[in-house]
Amino acid sequence: MAIIPQLSLFSWQDLEELGDLERLVLVLETVPDETLMAHLEAARGHGRNAYPVRAMWNSVLAGVVFRECPIFRGN
Repeated sequence: MAIIPQLSLFSWQDLEELGDLERLVLVLETVPDETLMAHLEAARGHGRNAYPVRAMWNSVLAGVVFRECPIFRGN
């Protein structure tokens, strides 16, 4: 039997060494959310825009990256 070593695509250690803001920027740049944003903005229509869809989505992603979401805190 042949053993084929598989190279890692990335190292978790590399991600852990990044600062919080660097991780957030990495997530915001790589998450393919344009289709989701288009659908959510279309569903909102011309309603009140006190909380823009994109800003709220980015805050959800930031909560996950910064581990402020209750499921990551163990509550």
